Amino acid sequence: MKFRKLVFECGIIAASAVIISGSSAVSVSAAETATETVITGSEQDETESKDSKEKEDVSDTDAEEIEGEVTDTEADAAAETSEWENQLLVIVEEDSSLNVRKEASTDSEVVGKIYRGSAAEVVEKGDEWTKIISGDVEGYVNNEYCVFAEEAEEKAAEICDTGATVTTDGVRLRSEASTDSTIYCVLSKGDSLTAAETEEETDDEWVAVEYGDTVAYVSADYVDVELEVGEAISMKEIYEQQAAEAAKKAAAASAASSTSSSSGTAVSASSNDTTLLAALIQCEAGGESYAGQLAVGAVVMNRVKSSSFPNSISGVIYQSGQFSPASSGKLSRVLSSGSISSSCYQAAQAAIAGEDNTGGAKYFHAGSGSGTVIGNQVFY
Repeated sequence: MKFRKLVFECGIIAASAVIISGSSAVSVSAAETATETVITGSEQDETESKDSKEKEDVSDTDAEEIEGEVTDTEADAAAETSEWENQLLVIVEEDSSLNVRKEASTDSEVVGKIYRGSAAEVVEKGDEWTKIISGDVEGYVNNEYCVFAEEAEEKAAEICDTGATVTTDGVRLRSEASTDSTIYCVLSKGDSLTAAETEEETDDEWVAVEYGDTVAYVSADYVDVELEVGEAISMKEIYEQQAAEAAKKAAAASAASSTSSSSGTAVSASSNDTTLLAALIQCEAGGESYAGQLAVGAVVMNRVKSSSFPNSISGVIYQSGQFSPASSGKLSRVLSSGSISSSCYQAAQAAIAGEDNTGGAKYFHAGSGSGTVIGNQVFY
């Protein structure tokens, strides 16, 4: 543009010179043309240099903007996956669990259990074992039964339910995604629902949830929807849960027992005492019927109540020369593994509560002999 302007101005000057004098016109025209040539060359160089620099600046700016966009995109992508970047998901079979061990060895103590669809923070990943923290449990899990990072995120979306938690009182659960539809019930704050899969398309204003054998709808404004990912449970929690369940079932189970039993004096016992007795029952009568398991528990409790034996459950069980699982290490292994059936917990709780189907027996052995035969053992 600057070059064209100079040419235009030179043309005006040359025309003026022609009007004044023909000879002068040639001289002036030549002079202006020479001047034009010098100026044009100089200005052109400057212009090209300036244009080139501007292009470089623009090019650099565009590159920076593009680079910035890529960086922002990468940051957004990283933010989306950061939640699972240092996580694992347990993928054992349904209704089974993975042991969390104190050390990276199958011989190590079990400190908790983590179930299918549960997640954990990865503290240190090894070739075979990974140290994790999940819930109140810290320990090691076998990598064979876990997936990590992005794979864990994808698997969680596949195997975990999506929950919808009600955030306020008075929320209506409806038959269809419409305020004109039938109201099934009214929900309260904190109620938990499970999101349902449905072929019917709904807008973002409604969430489809399971309601018995059908699908119902709740307003999206009044629920928090998120993936239901579990966490590990400590052995202490497991023992307490099993003991509580056993306490609820004890009366019904003992009534259903084919062997008559009597109710005696209950003994105060801690959750650790209950677990210890349940573990002994598992060792001595894990393969027996509930009646046989209760009988073993009754023998221990009859000894606790007798002046001829220690007056505590642990004292009776660990008394020298009495119960072989306690001296052989089998009892310790069962306690460490947590492999105690619910019926053994139930029998332990019932025996502690005073149930006795042995007639006051303080001893038992396998095989035949005089005494009360319950299953494959004789109590006397």
